[in-house]
Amino acid sequence: MRDIKDIHYSTDILIVGAGSAGLWAAYSAKKKNPDVDVLICDKGPKNWGGLMSCAGGDLDIVMPDENIDDWIKDWVYYYDGLCDQELMEKIFKDTYDIFKKYEGWGCEYLKDENGTIETVGVPQRGLDHVKLYVTKIKGSGGLRLVNAIVKQVNELGVRSIGRTMLTDLIKDAEGKISGAVGFDIITGDFIQIQAKSVLLATGFGGWKSSYMKNASTGEGIEMAFKAGAELRNMEFVRVWNVPKLFAWEGQTTLLPLGARFTNNKGEDFMAKYSSTLGGNTDPHYTTVAMALETRKGNGPFYLDTTALSPEDEAVVQPKLGWQKINYDRLKELGIDFFNEKTEWMPQPLLSYGGIVADLEGQTRVPGLYAAGRCRSIDPGVYTGGFALATTATTGKIAGESMVDYISDVSFSEFDENEIKALKEELYAPLSNRGIDSKEVLRAIQRIIYPYEVSIVKSEESLENALKQLESLQREALPFMGASSPHYLMKLKEVQAISFITEWVLKASLLRKESRCGHFREDYPDHLDEWLKWIVIGLEDEGKVNVHTEDVPLESYKFDIERYYQDNFDFKN
Repeated sequence: MRDIKDIHYSTDILIVGAGSAGLWAAYSAKKKNPDVDVLICDKGPKNWGGLMSCAGGDLDIVMPDENIDDWIKDWVYYYDGLCDQELMEKIFKDTYDIFKKYEGWGCEYLKDENGTIETVGVPQRGLDHVKLYVTKIKGSGGLRLVNAIVKQVNELGVRSIGRTMLTDLIKDAEGKISGAVGFDIITGDFIQIQAKSVLLATGFGGWKSSYMKNASTGEGIEMAFKAGAELRNMEFVRVWNVPKLFAWEGQTTLLPLGARFTNNKGEDFMAKYSSTLGGNTDPHYTTVAMALETRKGNGPFYLDTTALSPEDEAVVQPKLGWQKINYDRLKELGIDFFNEKTEWMPQPLLSYGGIVADLEGQTRVPGLYAAGRCRSIDPGVYTGGFALATTATTGKIAGESMVDYISDVSFSEFDENEIKALKEELYAPLSNRGIDSKEVLRAIQRIIYPYEVSIVKSEESLENALKQLESLQREALPFMGASSPHYLMKLKEVQAISFITEWVLKASLLRKESRCGHFREDYPDHLDEWLKWIVIGLEDEGKVNVHTEDVPLESYKFDIERYYQDNFDFKN
């Protein structure tokens, strides 16, 4: 490898992550103050759009004639009370504005014959009010959103750098964020970025599973934690139903329209576990049922789409993009997705845990903000269209707030000794031919993927998984090597994945109940004493502080009147 160069940047606002949240933060900051300098940095290609580029493009939208309180009450019910009501209200007040901006930029959504969108919303998860609105051209909606917002930020003069992985946040002597360092994943050059404020918009942590989740590895969350920010919701894991042989976007639309999951006997097995909702629910409840059905010998499982009407099939059939490619390949193989059943399976994809931030996106570290899926919003259940709505709105909110923050903040010089130490630590794996990080990743996957660890949890299974992980962290993780800057990036991702996995297991052990996407077979009920968040942070002396915070119902608008979990019976 050639000699490593030191490359320096300076900016008012540094945004880490070029997905929906990062792009919306950049847009809103520049719209609020065109003179503010904004720099977006991403480990992926410049302007690639993150996971939004792979999304369907559907949005949850509170329409102007709707009462947002009705939506918030739905979320309180859906989240079994573990809902930050003030945050959800702030987020969803902005969704219609986001939609109108996208529409004004040329992104089209499905409307009725009168050109009205309000009549065609797809109800979600059996909730009374929450609906998603479907992109007009199925299969490329997310990419169209990317192209629209990227065009806007480029025209506003936002700077962007790609193929650059940031690894450490830098603070000044007073504890305020003053920038970040990392490296160019192609050339290996050392990158230093001075900034008055930093936004982390890096997405979920995860395990490099299928379904376009290769880039979501949690390094932004780990960086925030090391810098002093707190984390919560780490016990919740996204476990989706995914096709065994191909990727597909849109079961949140297919299920309300009549698709259903069946077992190997052809039974609509979810009817056994929920007489009220059946299979029209969140995948986390369906995958619990799948795990229990597997024990009974009733696997594998299938998605049966034959009940869809021709009109609905026309709406959800992909027209462009990667999903259209998969659809055409299935047809070539003689598989008709809409007129026969296809085999699906549960798969752990991501951690729902993330950074704690206030209503403006500010963490407890001055100058450090979080937006999108790397900040903690939801406790392990989701609705279709939720991610693209919340990433855009939290990015918009944070970008505007950061402009206010930096108005009286000056640049701080980096401590040369600190930078030297971080640089030496960063490049150390390049000097040895240690353990391949891919092998360590596979070992972590073998620990977290079993259904008794990620789906139907118990104290015994979680403790056993934690012991395996701790052994791996001692015996393999410190001895990984990298042959090039590209594989150094992979190594840093695996370090972050290890960090995420540790706290998924520890927080899952601590929450001795079942709620939302967290199911403990040994504690199958939701308990009043666990109406609280598990919060993880670092004290000044480097000691980890794990504590709980009660959901402040006394200061929220709505009490808990019912629990979504009560629709299911997994005890028999």
